[in-house]
Amino acid sequence: MKQKDEEHKSVLAKMEESFMNAHLAYANMMAERDVLKSGEADLKAQIEEMKGHEEKTKAENAALQAKVEDLQATKVWLLSEGARLLAKNIHKGPEMTSALLAVNNAMSVVGVNSGLHNGYFHALKKKTPYAEVPMLNRNAAEELDSTVACFDSLTFPVVDDLPNLVNEPLSRIKDAFYFAGGVSPEK
Repeated sequence: MKQKDEEHKSVLAKMEESFMNAHLAYANMMAERDVLKSGEADLKAQIEEMKGHEEKTKAENAALQAKVEDLQATKVWLLSEGARLLAKNIHKGPEMTSALLAVNNAMSVVGVNSGLHNGYFHALKKKTPYAEVPMLNRNAAEELDSTVACFDSLTFPVVDDLPNLVNEPLSRIKDAFYFAGGVSPEK
């Protein structure tokens, strides 16, 4: 009996040890589960925070994309229509007309017109052929009309070439403007 009691005690001790090991394993597993749940909660919070950042970034990206598209459209308009409109407004503007009128009036004051008339009458009196009267031109009125028509239809190659620069970088566009003015940006 004593031997059986010893065997039972030994089996009971092994069972208690096994139970304690199972209990410790269960406690460790529960602790790990709690850590995982805590980590999972942290991960979920981080994911939600990242989703918020993603939405904000998407909104900022959309706003920047809209600005880029607006700037591109502005660049296209400036190079294809704006510069041409500016040149036309300068060409047809009152300042240009005023400057041309001032030059014309200055020429008249100097006496170019009266000198030509006097030369014409002098040539008639002496029966000098028109070809021998300096600066006398019988077709002057028609040539003036032709010159005015050329002036009115004046085009500016630098302006006409600007639409070809739409996809070029700003440095290339600046070079085109400086070249047109005869000045290099590096000089």
